[in-house]
Amino acid sequence: MAEDVVTRDLLDDARALIEGGEWAKAVALVTSLHPADLADLVLSLDEDGRREILDYLPTDIVGLLFEEVEDDELRDLIRGVGLADLPAVLDEVEDDVAADVIGQLEPEEQAETLAALDRGDEVAELLRYSEESAGGIMSRGFVALHERITAAQALDYLRVLRPPSDKAYYLYIIDDERRLQGTVSLRDLIVSDPRTKLEEITMHDVRAVSTETDQEEVARTMQRYNLLAVPVVDAEGRLEGVTAADDLIDVLQEEATEDMYRMVGLDEQEGALTPWVRSVRFRLPWLVVNLGTAFVATLILVLFSDTVKRAVILFAFAPAIANQAGVTGTQTATIMVRSLALHEPRRTLGGIVAREMLIGLVNGLVVGALLGAVAYLFEQNLTLSLILLSSMASTSALAAPIGQLVPLVLKLFRVDPALSSSIFVTMFTDAFSYLFSVALAAALITRLDG
Repeated sequence: MAEDVVTRDLLDDARALIEGGEWAKAVALVTSLHPADLADLVLSLDEDGRREILDYLPTDIVGLLFEEVEDDELRDLIRGVGLADLPAVLDEVEDDVAADVIGQLEPEEQAETLAALDRGDEVAELLRYSEESAGGIMSRGFVALHERITAAQALDYLRVLRPPSDKAYYLYIIDDERRLQGTVSLRDLIVSDPRTKLEEITMHDVRAVSTETDQEEVARTMQRYNLLAVPVVDAEGRLEGVTAADDLIDVLQEEATEDMYRMVGLDEQEGALTPWVRSVRFRLPWLVVNLGTAFVATLILVLFSDTVKRAVILFAFAPAIANQAGVTGTQTATIMVRSLALHEPRRTLGGIVAREMLIGLVNGLVVGALLGAVAYLFEQNLTLSLILLSSMASTSALAAPIGQLVPLVLKLFRVDPALSSSIFVTMFTDAFSYLFSVALAAALITRLDG
């Protein structure tokens, strides 16, 4: 808490110096900030102020900022740095960060920037891979040792290389063709006889992924085997890069946000500060789809219009049934989408449906009894209460498996299961809730009138 207060004070002081045009003092102050806090400060400035302070900051400090910002903020930093100075900054960052930045540029700008980079070929190679693949998120910052060198030679090499602590989680062992053979722990390297060949102490049980592996699968591999980093190999097993845990934290956050947004028909690119015109363009198509699904329930009411006219009081309570069924179905759909995303083991489809129907039925009976009791207090009509109870129980029992089946059907047709599952679930639950209610009301209309 004390550190947060100090950071806020430093940020306030830095803003005051920037507003006063005291750039030398401002730069001296902000370089003591954590790169994440400095990035927030720079992005909070207007375009002129951002460009000016970036001009004063050392290129290595500016490079750190690119490692801290989200993808949608990269363009603001790129404009602040300017295309002319961008190569000098990118020479200070890891290849994967440079690839992310260059990926935000137009094709002509990409070519110019890559040509100006000292290691443009290496960065260009990363750009060949999909942004959501292991190749697209991997880093070249790893330590690879040949299997036939000795422990003493390996330690001498590490002393010369002096790799950062966050790049030496694992020492990867390769052969003459650069194929991954396994890993050696730093402990085993130190305690082994100096003349021991690395191939003699290599642990061959290594979990690697290919360059084409989806980033979600990489994250699952890291989580399943409690790894700090996962090696990435090409089709021939050659070591190409490494994905570290900190990279995959961002991946998991992005994927969770994407699934959450898609469940309700939002685009993952939308945020709280997205221009309203773009937000309308993102949301309107699914609202139109939702309107179309709502007509299904409306059609049922039209077909039973005579019953509706004679049992108006019933349909004062019907929205509560539809709402409850929609929530039940959406709860189940959310669990199912998560299960599919994590590739959790599942029972047979019949067992899944039976379980969800039982849960929905029990919940529907309890909530339906409460609704029926409230209705009886107002109308003193036992038939009305029984219809509400029966409709609630039946609809809830059916809503649960619907919520389970909609994501499965979407996946069967190779559509993202998170893609507006709740909209389709609500269509079915609304239709069935009104259908059950009007059917029971039609069958018991004389008792309901009385």
